[in-house]
Amino acid sequence: MWKPIFVVIFGLSSVWSELFSENVERYGSNDLIPIVLKGNYSQNYPQIINNTMSYLFLFDYLPNSTFEPPRVKVTLIEPEDNSIVDPLIVVVRHRSGVISWQLPYIEKQQEIKYYKAAHILCPLLSASNNESRIVVSVSTNSLSNITFILRLDIQKSFNVLLNQEVSFNLSPSEPVYYYYSFKQNSSMVLLHVKSDDSICMTLSIQNSSCPVFDSLETVQYDGLRQTVSKTGGIIISKDEYPLGLFIVFVVHSDDSACHQGNYQAINSRTKSINFVVKPTVDFNYQIINCLIVIVIFIFILVFTTFFYHTKGDDLKTIDIIQEEPSTSICSTPVNIQPDNVSYDSSLDETDIDILKSPEPWKDLIRTKACLYVSDLSKKDHRILKAKSRLYVWNLITVAVFYSLPVTQLVFTSQKMLIETGNQDLCYYNFLCSHSFILGPWKFSDFNHIFSNIGYIFFGLLFILITYKRECVNIPNKKFGIPNHYGLYYAMGSALAMEGLMSACYHVCPNHSNFQFDTSFMYVICMLSMIKIYQTRHPDINANAYLVFGVLALVIILGLTGIMYEGPILFVLFTCLHLIMIFWLSAQIYYMGRWKLGKIYYNIMIKKMY
Repeated sequence: MWKPIFVVIFGLSSVWSELFSENVERYGSNDLIPIVLKGNYSQNYPQIINNTMSYLFLFDYLPNSTFEPPRVKVTLIEPEDNSIVDPLIVVVRHRSGVISWQLPYIEKQQEIKYYKAAHILCPLLSASNNESRIVVSVSTNSLSNITFILRLDIQKSFNVLLNQEVSFNLSPSEPVYYYYSFKQNSSMVLLHVKSDDSICMTLSIQNSSCPVFDSLETVQYDGLRQTVSKTGGIIISKDEYPLGLFIVFVVHSDDSACHQGNYQAINSRTKSINFVVKPTVDFNYQIINCLIVIVIFIFILVFTTFFYHTKGDDLKTIDIIQEEPSTSICSTPVNIQPDNVSYDSSLDETDIDILKSPEPWKDLIRTKACLYVSDLSKKDHRILKAKSRLYVWNLITVAVFYSLPVTQLVFTSQKMLIETGNQDLCYYNFLCSHSFILGPWKFSDFNHIFSNIGYIFFGLLFILITYKRECVNIPNKKFGIPNHYGLYYAMGSALAMEGLMSACYHVCPNHSNFQFDTSFMYVICMLSMIKIYQTRHPDINANAYLVFGVLALVIILGLTGIMYEGPILFVLFTCLHLIMIFWLSAQIYYMGRWKLGKIYYNIMIKKMY
């Protein structure tokens, strides 16, 4: 009965031994030979490698490796026939992590190949284990022989000091970073970067912890960053990096991130960098300067409004002179009756009908050879006051509905900049900007925001002066040329809103919100034009709704010019501008009484031909 069992066992053992011997032979024929070498610093190690071997280089850490970390550099010897198909794989294991890369180095879809790469090994600033080793593994799947050179150096001047200038070169395959700590008496510093060439790169500020993101694929994962071509700068606060920071430089494979258009790289890109860390204005100094400026503006406002008194402000008695026959060469004056409006002081301005009247006296004025301002000032002052007040209420309505979403948008952009660290979202002048942190709020360019306080204070001053003048002239409001105080109030409010909107623009200035800074400039210009015209024509009061409708059209044109640039838009805008100039000139010259009928077309055609 045991015979069948022995037969089965013997058969299985034979099959197993045959399979095992076959696998051993197969493994032995394709064995990967590891070659272990003990390395020294600042020494070249040229080696030949293929898919049958791999190299392990062992390096010891130096005692001062925290402040002078090692830098691994591998150079691949480019063959004459450029026959490298399988890349060279480099893996570095050190005490703070593992990094790897391959040669030749090709970024994105670029055709340029880099046969040299180098990386700084992240130092553990609190590490005390100096007995650990650096293991550099080099391997490839290439069937043909590949020659490479490995070298391990010490990164000099790694610990940057205040006001210390550092210069170096780097390429897309050789990123560089340095360490800075706030050990000196400076709570806020400016990192100023300069370069003689315009090659695009990314400047990054990261926490002093490992790993360091020193490639274009990973540099966006931590800290602050911005693209730089020739000049750049970042304001760094000690509150954000109390334990120090890494200053990382990564060169792009092309310039598309720094310039518009397609900038395909043709040659190898090596960039020369010079940077320095300088102290900047601290928080207490900013507070003192801001308070001084505010106190000065308040003093000017109070003094000008309540204490400054000129000789021209004295009230004088107005003598009403009866009109005498004219002896000038002008034609005999025409008796023009003013609008039949009661002068009952008990009436409120809302009780006055401000609908447009036929005003037949305008046609009578046309018969006079010489016109005086008094001929154009026949309306009741209450009608003009009610119409001019419409400018203020329309301006307030537009300002509220325009400023609220603008404020929300720019503060959202500022919040996104802080959370993502991408400083390219806002176009700051980084070398002149001073950040300001007040509780949960952080302003990256506070000095340019605060500089608009002058618009706001002088706008309020304009309003207060107008109010004072209006109160002084109450006894004489029925005589003389009427003053459109509502228009003055609108001009002062527009000036204050210009300061507010310009401040909102500087919270996060970029190409998309440029019109935030210019919208109320258009309002100020148009209100000033209307006021200049009404100084000569007091009774002609432009419709406030029509004025703000035209302003809306102007802002739409400005927005279109920002979003869609091109010659077609410029031609259309020029034609529209010329037509508007012709129409407004005719309106002003003929006091709104002109028309372009068929007879005028016939006259124009006859004159042309």
